[in-house]
Amino acid sequence: MQCPPLSGPAIIKKEDLDLFKHPVVRKWYDFFLENWNSNKRIAFLLPCTTVKPYNRSRTHKLAYSIAREKDYIQFYSVSEPMLLVPREYEDCYPFNSYDYPPSMMTEEEKQEFVELLSIMLRKISSQHERIVAVLPKHHYNIVSKASEKANIKVELHPYGRLAFKTISYVLKSL
Repeated sequence: MQCPPLSGPAIIKKEDLDLFKHPVVRKWYDFFLENWNSNKRIAFLLPCTTVKPYNRSRTHKLAYSIAREKDYIQFYSVSEPMLLVPREYEDCYPFNSYDYPPSMMTEEEKQEFVELLSIMLRKISSQHERIVAVLPKHHYNIVSKASEKANIKVELHPYGRLAFKTISYVLKSL
C-alpha cells in the first residue's frame, strides 16, 4: 500500500506545543477521513509504541504473529497525536518518526485526543463489524471516552501487567 502523501522532519512533542494541531498531523487526519478504507470484519486496536515503526516492538510482533492466518483483522495503533494508524502505514512518515510521551499530555490535549479520536472511531465503525482493543490504562481511558462520545461499541480489554497474555488470548478468541 502506498504511503500517505506526507513529508517533513521528525515530529517531537515539546512543552507548550500541541502536536494535535501540527500541520502534518492535521493533513494525516484529513487523509485518513477522506481516503482510508478497509473491508476486514474486525478492527483490532493496539497502543502505539516508543519503538518506531511499531512493527518492531515486541507487542506488535506478537500480535501480528498470532494473527498471520486471520486476514479478517485490521490492525490500528492508537497514537497521540496520530489518533489511529493502520498497520499498512506503520513504515511511512510521519508514523515512523515522531515522539509524544503520554506523560507530556496536558488535560486539554487529552480532551482533544478524545474528541478527534471519536471522529475516527465513527469512520472505522462503518467499515468493520467489530472493534476490539487491548490497551494500557492511558489509551484504554482515551478510547473508552472517545467511543462513548461517538456512541460506538468498542470491546475494551485492559493491557495489565500481562500484556502478551491478554493480546494472545483476545486474538486467539477472534
